[in-house]
Amino acid sequence: MSYIVSVKSVVLLAFSLALLGCNDTSQTAEKGVSGRVGSTAFPSECADCHGDAPTYAVLGARLGYEHSGHALGFERSGHGNAMYANGSGCQTCHTHEGFVAKVNAVEPQPEFIANPSQPSCFTCHKPHESFDFSLRTTAPVTLANGTVFDKGGSNICAECHQSRTDASTISAMPAGKISAHFGPHHGPQADLFSATNAFEFAGKQYSSSAHKFAIDEGCTSCHMTLPEGRYGLSAEIGGHSFSIAGDVHGSEKLNLAGCVACHADMKQAKGEALIDYVAKDDYDQDGELELIQLEVQGLLDRLVNQQGSGLLQRSTPALFDAKGQFIQRAGSDELVAQQLVGALYNYKLFGEEDRSLGMHNPTYTLQVLTDTVEALDPAFDTRARPAR
Repeated sequence: MSYIVSVKSVVLLAFSLALLGCNDTSQTAEKGVSGRVGSTAFPSECADCHGDAPTYAVLGARLGYEHSGHALGFERSGHGNAMYANGSGCQTCHTHEGFVAKVNAVEPQPEFIANPSQPSCFTCHKPHESFDFSLRTTAPVTLANGTVFDKGGSNICAECHQSRTDASTISAMPAGKISAHFGPHHGPQADLFSATNAFEFAGKQYSSSAHKFAIDEGCTSCHMTLPEGRYGLSAEIGGHSFSIAGDVHGSEKLNLAGCVACHADMKQAKGEALIDYVAKDDYDQDGELELIQLEVQGLLDRLVNQQGSGLLQRSTPALFDAKGQFIQRAGSDELVAQQLVGALYNYKLFGEEDRSLGMHNPTYTLQVLTDTVEALDPAFDTRARPAR
């Protein structure tokens, strides 16, 4: 009985102290926010985020974030990857703590994070230090091949959304050294937006779409622009979800609010999560003039497809099986030619990792994929290849 009384006493004491903390406004009344008891227990500047009418829409941004890949992990599985992508350098992007240590140039960098957490609000912002929601860094980012990415507020995106591999170093190698993890890292969008760091074939000239030059703020201009009207009711697209596509009222919708500033007539293709923009030519040479994203998919299908007829499925050695699964040849000394290794890199870059079907840089995408197909199939008609 005495134990129960003791516990009750502790609880009552804690509750009393809590009430004192909320009502004791002698230290905060002058600077505090007027309220039911005269003042809140925090300074007025805190109300910019935590008040009833905040300056910064923290709760709305948080709702979008909860639908993002940053919160849900790769492929939005619902399982964050901070716990397993923690070490060997992965922690610098896949954990909040590792990213902050990287940006702050902490030396030595931690080998792993003891208690890792998902990238979140304070990964990109430091409001309790800067007292606003300015970005933690906007410094230009040097990509793996030496190209400098400098797009203002999107530089913080490029800290992680890059290939992390210098494609110019690709050479012939034994099949046993080519693992399923070979090639560009997940999310190489900074490279493709900049029209750089694909495996480029000797004797070919490469250029960029207007995106690289016309979109001053890079990634955020399209991925964070908020949709208008009823589509603004979905936290899955725009804002801090960073997504172009998401579920709105039971169907997948594209948020093209960031596109129409330059493409006034841009719209979503009927019944598909694709942009309704017909290609200028039959780039994949299948006899049909299709949406530009389908033309890009057609080029990728020439490399790997579900019928087992792709060039990377019929190569020597074959790199993918008939179902499109990568073939691991552990221990094999069979030499894979440089062009075949480069073709594998490009397939993974544009097909598996970028996942925009060319929209980050249509010109560069079409040029590289056309050259990739031609390298493995010299009979492929390349007259549709964009010149610039």
